[in-house]
Amino acid sequence: MSSSAARLHELGVLSDLDRELGATLSDIAGERSADVALGAAFASAAVQTGHVCVDLRALVGRVFHDEAGEPLGDVALPGLDAWLVALRGSALVASDEQDPEAPRPLVLSGTRLYLARYFDYEVRLARALLERSRRRFDDVDGPLLSARLDALFPASKPGVDGQRRACLVTALGALGVISGGPGTGKTFTVAKLLAILQEQARARGRAPARVLLLAPTGKAAQRLGEAIQQNLADLPPELGGLVPSQASTIHRALGFQERTPTRFRHGEERPLPADVVVVDEASMVDLPLMTKLVAAVHPHARLVLLGDKDQLASVEAGAILAEIYAGNPGDGYSRAMTERACALTGDALPISTARPGPGLHDCMVHLSYVHRFAGGGPIGALAAAVNAGDVDAALSIVESAGGEVELRPLEPSASLGSVLGALVEERFRSLAAGSVSEKLGALARFRFLCAHRRGRLGVDGLNRFVAEHLVRSEVLDARGDWYDGRPILVTANDYALGLFNGDVGVIAEDPERAPDESGRRPLVAFFPGSGSAALRRFAPGQLPPHETVFAMSVHKSQGSELDEVALVLPERASPILTRELLYTGITRAKRRVTLYGSREVFASAVRARVERASGLGDRLWSR
Repeated sequence: MSSSAARLHELGVLSDLDRELGATLSDIAGERSADVALGAAFASAAVQTGHVCVDLRALVGRVFHDEAGEPLGDVALPGLDAWLVALRGSALVASDEQDPEAPRPLVLSGTRLYLARYFDYEVRLARALLERSRRRFDDVDGPLLSARLDALFPASKPGVDGQRRACLVTALGALGVISGGPGTGKTFTVAKLLAILQEQARARGRAPARVLLLAPTGKAAQRLGEAIQQNLADLPPELGGLVPSQASTIHRALGFQERTPTRFRHGEERPLPADVVVVDEASMVDLPLMTKLVAAVHPHARLVLLGDKDQLASVEAGAILAEIYAGNPGDGYSRAMTERACALTGDALPISTARPGPGLHDCMVHLSYVHRFAGGGPIGALAAAVNAGDVDAALSIVESAGGEVELRPLEPSASLGSVLGALVEERFRSLAAGSVSEKLGALARFRFLCAHRRGRLGVDGLNRFVAEHLVRSEVLDARGDWYDGRPILVTANDYALGLFNGDVGVIAEDPERAPDESGRRPLVAFFPGSGSAALRRFAPGQLPPHETVFAMSVHKSQGSELDEVALVLPERASPILTRELLYTGITRAKRRVTLYGSREVFASAVRARVERASGLGDRLWSR
């Protein structure tokens, strides 16, 4: 392998796996070009960092940095033209389309270089979504649909236009894609949609539609089920009773198999037993899983994707929801779609001037009216400014909004105790003195969120600081890892216990047990019950993998709602710190957001966007 590859491996840009993949493929094929081996290594590295492929055009212009953030001047990549020539001439590389009789491990599409498996996922998903977007149902009862839409979404109620449109669009076809930020009513809308579809089935004399509610994580599935249940209260009992409120993870529904973890029991040959499949938090679903899920939905079933297109994408490869929306002009629908909607219900949908012909946009709605932030207050305004990349507006808000939104300096030379100590003591004091319910309430109200995992301002460093500060302040008596008042985050699903990745609980003395000779009661872990259910308690040995959670990553916080968030920025700009991360962290809060960091780092994050190399958007919208 080239000296540049060796240097990039030393710096951690290329992992051992990346380097060995490039070298091994070259050895097997007798490939002599170091440029081809380097391309294979970068294609592998791309997938490990959330990209579907590596875009060589962008790569050759990239400046690499060392661990201190200093630019490296001794790394030279091949020129783009020479690199493409070497790849096109290699027996390891297919050109844009694979030959099924002689597949190759790499695929070059334009300037994008893929591992063949990810190229296949991308092509299959684009094809499946486009085919599904063209599939319409001809047996919709228009007058019944119109009457139900009028009843559920009265014109006098603010913010219902988008929700009504989402139900209408999805009722007419096999695909619905509904995006919206926190508080825009996505689950409210889908609960009403499911009632509408059940009413349509009943009017046709059919059995109730079989509905699957899915989410990428156990915690997200639990939240989806609870949210659907809460939104059934204002439905007629004969309809609400037909809408399920039990949700599952995507893996579980597809039939995860431990011996073959990348292959599921359900797929194209054995579809899911459902007439409607709803997928919440779709922005968190990676490319391989979404491809397999879409393939497993019966051609005559409806697929509904819910999520926030502006939120952080999956930790794994792909940013699917963002790419689905990337080509949508957002100015309306095809002429055919608007004519059909008007004929059935009288609804006058706008005709897109940019895309008047049929396409994926006929299945899509973005909800923009926000109910959570009353009157579009500072939190909502800041989220909008960050999402738009408007640095001046975002800075103006955090520097003038007062108590609800604030940017506080956190200089590298400052001690965490001097900046955060008082806040830590105030927000976490009830972990020691309060009842179990008060302890859990404190954790539901406030959380530190971090961009990074490592470092003093990362999740690990901040959790360590908070625990040590509470001990020094004599708030907590932390002896080892198992102490009264320790907040814990579950990091793996345990279906038998009903505990899921992302669940937050607290260690506390069991009030139902007698104290020992020292006056202490046995310690157990408490978690909130579902709905009005009582607290759930678990002995130490029962718990699945877990960790301390005074602070958590913004990624882990997705889908959460807290009264107050303290978003701690790193000391310098980094590729992880983007406007999507800021937006996701800010919108976790309902009442107050305090950002800790420098003005420069905040501004840099607002400017930066998540850029994941992929061709999915082009495949969906180039036609």
